[in-house]
Amino acid sequence: MRRQPPRGSQNWIFDNFLKISDNEDVLHPGMMGVRLERGFKYSDMHRVFDRVSGRRSFPREWARAAKAQEEAAEAALAVGRRVTASQHFHRAALYHGRAQHLIPVDGHPKKIESHAGVIRCYDKLIELLDGAVTRHVIPFENGKNVFCLFHRAPGDGPKPTILYNPGMDAMKEDFPNPFNNEFVRRGMNVCVMDGPGQGEANINQTWLALGNYARAGSKVLDFLVAHDDVDAEKIGEFGTSMGTRYGVEIAAADPRLKAVVGQMSCVGPLDVIFNQAQPNFKRIHMYMTNTYDEAAFDDLADAMDENFVKAGEAMRCPYLLVAGDMDELCPAEDVQVWMDRLSCPKELWLYEDVFHPMGEVVAEIYPAIADWLLAALTEGVAEGHDRRLVLQAGQSPLAFSQTNGSQQEQTQLKVAQG
Repeated sequence: MRRQPPRGSQNWIFDNFLKISDNEDVLHPGMMGVRLERGFKYSDMHRVFDRVSGRRSFPREWARAAKAQEEAAEAALAVGRRVTASQHFHRAALYHGRAQHLIPVDGHPKKIESHAGVIRCYDKLIELLDGAVTRHVIPFENGKNVFCLFHRAPGDGPKPTILYNPGMDAMKEDFPNPFNNEFVRRGMNVCVMDGPGQGEANINQTWLALGNYARAGSKVLDFLVAHDDVDAEKIGEFGTSMGTRYGVEIAAADPRLKAVVGQMSCVGPLDVIFNQAQPNFKRIHMYMTNTYDEAAFDDLADAMDENFVKAGEAMRCPYLLVAGDMDELCPAEDVQVWMDRLSCPKELWLYEDVFHPMGEVVAEIYPAIADWLLAALTEGVAEGHDRRLVLQAGQSPLAFSQTNGSQQEQTQLKVAQG
């Protein structure tokens, strides 16, 4: 008999707010901005949220939206409209991804069906992109694999390359948007990884365990350094949400990573996200680790915290953290404690009045992050670098001089007291 997913019987006030809200910003203020930047369309999201009545109706409505986009894509392809078809296939893959996301149950037929839709539609997109994106399966350990998408920058020869690590049970097809890729247009390849506990790895039961994401990341780096398009001396990492942990852990274990960026910070104690935030976070992460005993999972979360802190202390490459001071999953006080722990060259961009998803400023920070990574990989960052900016929405970190000491002093992080 299939087991009830952990915390599956628990509700949260989120379900009730959904009935009176226009979108999912009620759960994550700013999430709509992130989705728009990644290729979701407002009209599609409006139709989904107009129909949902609670968390459990999300998979059905996202699947309905995905089906409509897939049908539109096939119709466009049938009459030779390849560009239009590619855009519809992209939207269909994203929406199938949302449909499977909120079914954190191993072997659930609806989850398997929706994830198959992700792969099917993204593969159609890959065909229409004429080699700009390729799919790869990388052997990991114990007969399991991790799964990657490689977005190739144009031109011949080896190029700087970014390893992107998604967040909690996110998937490699989510980001970057192939029609708005800030890294590729700057001449950097992007390799996106479904590591243990994520996307295609979950469907194939490659579960997240203590320390194994870093080992999986090293396997992906083995693949990258052997790739003709990759400059092995210029590989950086970008991680979002729970990926802000994974990148640090990979860098601490593997010096082939030369720069790390985290955005949507999860650098504080996991007790906040798992025991104070809405129950679905813990429910999904228990699925990612294939854990059904909540007490055992709490012990694992404590061990993950210890492992992450040790990784941060061991990391030596340049590091940037981009965060919001209203982040409900990682308070600004925890961000400062984390930054103070690090001995590597480090930088913080803390945005005022911005929540965890950072959709309020995402159109500004994606280009700025790409610029920072390119500069770090090609120009380097000085030892002892410690720059911390408090920014308002609309402000660019590039407006502040990297070398102006007085400006640096004026913009040091000041955590509000009381």
